[in-house]
Amino acid sequence: MPILATIPLFAGIFALALGAEHPEDAVSVLYAIPIAILAIEGGPIAGLGAAAVGLALFGLDVAISDEHVSALAFVTRAIGFGVLGGLLGHYASSLRAANSEVVAREELLLSILDNTTAVIYMKDRKGRYMMINHRFEELYHVTRDGAIGKTAHDLFPQYMADAYVANDRRVLKELQPIEFDEEAPQDDGPHTFISIKFPLVRQGEREAYAVCGISTDISSRVRAEKDLRDSKDRFRQILDTANEAFISINEAGEIVAWNRAAEETFGWPASKAVGHSVSELILPERYRAMHEEGLRRYLESGDSAILNKRIEMVGRHRNGREFPIELTITAVRVPGGHRFHAFLHEIGDHGGADRSYLIDPERTGV
Repeated sequence: MPILATIPLFAGIFALALGAEHPEDAVSVLYAIPIAILAIEGGPIAGLGAAAVGLALFGLDVAISDEHVSALAFVTRAIGFGVLGGLLGHYASSLRAANSEVVAREELLLSILDNTTAVIYMKDRKGRYMMINHRFEELYHVTRDGAIGKTAHDLFPQYMADAYVANDRRVLKELQPIEFDEEAPQDDGPHTFISIKFPLVRQGEREAYAVCGISTDISSRVRAEKDLRDSKDRFRQILDTANEAFISINEAGEIVAWNRAAEETFGWPASKAVGHSVSELILPERYRAMHEEGLRRYLESGDSAILNKRIEMVGRHRNGREFPIELTITAVRVPGGHRFHAFLHEIGDHGGADRSYLIDPERTGV
């Protein structure tokens, strides 16, 4: 449409020049207007074409008015019109291409932001939202236009907004990315988010102009961790109330679990037992090397003569007293290796278990 509008503009300038006493003067400069319009809209080719049209109309004006225009003046205007149309058209095309690239990148970035499951947002130094993604809109039931310019106190409960503002201020003060655990309202109640917040600083400036945040809902993980802790607590309570001693060791033979019955049986509190070698803590010295060799053999070959059997061995109390014990050992695969669990109790002089390990120390070991 702007290109078509230059036709009457050219005609009007031509008519104005006919009525002027000296068309080679200021009136001819008006041809720069339609030339500039065509160059901006159509690029360098259109600009040069418009320059040719303007020059031709200028020459026609001069011929009709029978005015004398020097060759230098005509060449000067030809160069001026050509440079104006060509350069302006070139720069206009370059700016359009650059603008198109910027728009395409912005659309790509917005598409990425809007299709992620994380909540992404940006706030200025006063806490006003400058940008939110589609996930933010979905979770908090607010449109992008409705959120821009608002603060956290406009969108969230006060106690939550106060926490957000405090975290944002810390990021602005320390000028470095910081990770926070934050609560946010959901339809089914508050959820826990892990938020990575970082400052945005323009090149050459020492103060952040905005804070950007990426928040991920970790409520399921938090609940799972709580359930796991509760399960471990229940398991520990069960072990601590068991009548039999329970000892668990890792592949290095170090104690990783030790219940109350084990404390009573061997005289060592859990705080001193966990982390120590089981053979040094509860076995007489003459059996320790054989136990360690049996453990090594099992880890290398998987062979064991005593796993999953009820056997009798000799234990050693903290005070040095030796006594027979009955135990069952099981091996369990865990991430990174094995755990060996043993339930045991001190026994009197009665049968029922395989006593060959008590009699034959060569067979002692896992």
